[in-house]
Amino acid sequence: MTIPKVSVVCPIYNRADYIRDTVDSLLAQDLDSFEIVLINDGSPDPRVREILDSYDDPHLKVVHQENTGFTLAIRRAIELSHAPFIAIQGAGDVSLPSRLRLQWEALEAAPGAAIAGCHYRVRNMLDGVVSEVAPVLPAKGTIIFQRLSHGELMYRRSVYDAVKGYRTVFNVGQGSDLWMRLMREHTAVIIPSVEYEQRYFADGTALSPVKRVMRHVMNAVRIENERLFRQTGFDHIDSYGAGAFGMLGGSWTVRRETARAILGLELLGKAACGSRIEADALTRGIVVLLRIYRALRGRRTDFMR
Repeated sequence: MTIPKVSVVCPIYNRADYIRDTVDSLLAQDLDSFEIVLINDGSPDPRVREILDSYDDPHLKVVHQENTGFTLAIRRAIELSHAPFIAIQGAGDVSLPSRLRLQWEALEAAPGAAIAGCHYRVRNMLDGVVSEVAPVLPAKGTIIFQRLSHGELMYRRSVYDAVKGYRTVFNVGQGSDLWMRLMREHTAVIIPSVEYEQRYFADGTALSPVKRVMRHVMNAVRIENERLFRQTGFDHIDSYGAGAFGMLGGSWTVRRETARAILGLELLGKAACGSRIEADALTRGIVVLLRIYRALRGRRTDFMR
């Protein structure tokens, strides 16, 4: 078997109306060697299976499975791929024809880089607004990422494997947690041209207030975990999995960010009337976060201060 230069991985859950946009954009790439691994993650819409099975192209590997959620699905896609570079692709998004080639060339030219990004276009599928985004190039050791997104990135597999990939305790915010660990000892490169179109769908994190605030809380936890790791060399999340959230959540920083997330949901809830925001979902999110906050407030974590 010939090893391709790049493996593109893409978990898919519904969004049947946009699957052809995604797949066709990948098949139109001008890189001379690549594979595409598509995971149908238990989509209840039968059109997803029908559309994916209608393709007959040697670049494509299509896997249908029971629903596991994004993190497990993308981990499986990567496990089924073979190339030394892994390109992420968002379901329903579009890669411009030169994206894979330019990112592959950039990583080949920078052996110390673990991530290649690019400028990208954002299209809001609810209101049609389009904007362009130029990510800030992250330096080695970066913890907080500015305008770096998920679907347009390419990773060096050797570094991805070394940090053990996406951590399954994160159901949102798994991207920034991975990038932070990739960047502990490595650099990144950004292609200074628009090579990707990211689309905001109603079911995605970008347009979901509840998912955004949950990501905010998980970001606070992973930053606290990283702070302790860099002080002591001990990674609570690697060692204790989801249990680390209880251990780390008692820190003042995480409690503060959880309180901010609750306030943000409350403000959104007040604005929900007459908007596209689902008030019931906001209420459920507030209840969940209040329970988390009350649990964290009662914890004593002097050993981590």
